[in-house]
Amino acid sequence: MGLVLKALVAFCIGGAAMYGAQKLWLSQVKQQLAIPRVTIPQTQMKPIPAVDPAKMRAALYPKIDPRIGQDAWRGTLNRQINQSINASRMVPLPPRIYGPR
Repeated sequence: MGLVLKALVAFCIGGAAMYGAQKLWLSQVKQQLAIPRVTIPQTQMKPIPAVDPAKMRAALYPKIDPRIGQDAWRGTLNRQINQSINASRMVPLPPRIYGPR
């Protein structure tokens, strides 16, 4: 019976400690919220600018040059050449042993 009583007392003490800690924390938060530290900056309302539908349509759907891909093969060849040159530079060199041989 003593063990059950001790467990019940310990449970009550723990519950009271939790209640007190939560109450203390809540009072601190309320205190911090009650103090106005920084005022929110006020912005002035501006009218919405007029939008020209023709200009918007031209911006959303630009005219594409149909001859844009005619010279693309040159860029592809140059890119392949540059990649092969850069790949040869990335190959590790053989170890160099300095001194008399």
